[in-house]
Amino acid sequence: MVEAPDRTGREAILKVHIAKKELPLAKDVVIGDIASMTTGFTGADLANLVNEAALLAGRQTKLVVEKIDFIQAVERSIAGIEKKTAKLQGSEKAVVARHEAGHAVVGTAVANLLPGQPWIEKLSILPRSGGALGFTYIPPTTEDRYLLFIDELRGRMVTILGGRAAEEVIYSGCASTGAFDDLRRATDMAYKAVAEYGLNETVGPVSLSTLSDGGMDNSSGSMPWGRDQGHLVELVQREVKTLVQSALEVALSVVRANPTVLEGRGAQLEEKEKVEGEELQEWLKLVVAPAELTYFVRGKERLLLPLQTGSQ
Repeated sequence: MVEAPDRTGREAILKVHIAKKELPLAKDVVIGDIASMTTGFTGADLANLVNEAALLAGRQTKLVVEKIDFIQAVERSIAGIEKKTAKLQGSEKAVVARHEAGHAVVGTAVANLLPGQPWIEKLSILPRSGGALGFTYIPPTTEDRYLLFIDELRGRMVTILGGRAAEEVIYSGCASTGAFDDLRRATDMAYKAVAEYGLNETVGPVSLSTLSDGGMDNSSGSMPWGRDQGHLVELVQREVKTLVQSALEVALSVVRANPTVLEGRGAQLEEKEKVEGEELQEWLKLVVAPAELTYFVRGKERLLLPLQTGSQ
């Protein structure tokens, strides 16, 4: 597995590939800024990024490669290429627009609550290669991160489920299959929190994979996890389900607390198919974070949502 370079390394790699291609850059291009946008990119990813930015500029017969070309190349790397000939129609277009607006509303509420979190920059309902019908662009953090704290993990889970929550609220409890990947990602996060990171009070600070893989000697069969591993697996499954359900309940609370922003952004996105910049921020600055979100992110949801977080 190739290790991704840090910000300094990414900047150096970008300079090498830009020099190799002898790309003329516009004055608004700062290579250090591009390096900050590409956290997690490998050397090959960065080479492809430079190629893509050059192609985008060339298609518009530009004399220089501009910052917007690099930004669009980053978006393509993260979410795929816009399929402008495969536009959504009718009710599907309305559903996907509200779904993406839900991500934006909940993601903004989380960013308001947790300092240092990136802000929503763009919404789109133009289908992309790879199967995504919509796209909510949250840029990578501008600094390299190697750790994720539990409040950030919980905030990400709620944001991921914001689209599903918006569908349930707007369509009276009905949700589409469009949230499939969101549910998969949220469940994966919850499982890792409970079974790998030791961040669940009920299961405790243990790594289930270590126990399951024989990482601790139990040749005598005397260890409690050796005698009762089935119970531990059931406990983990229950806690994972509880955590995901709680995150969805909190996402629903955030969506219900911001009906005007949700429907306003959803309707605008349905009409324009893409919303970004000041036009988007003017609405998102109206987002409020309900108490349920604060309690959940801080890990105190049992005080507020006892029915959703019980382990029965």
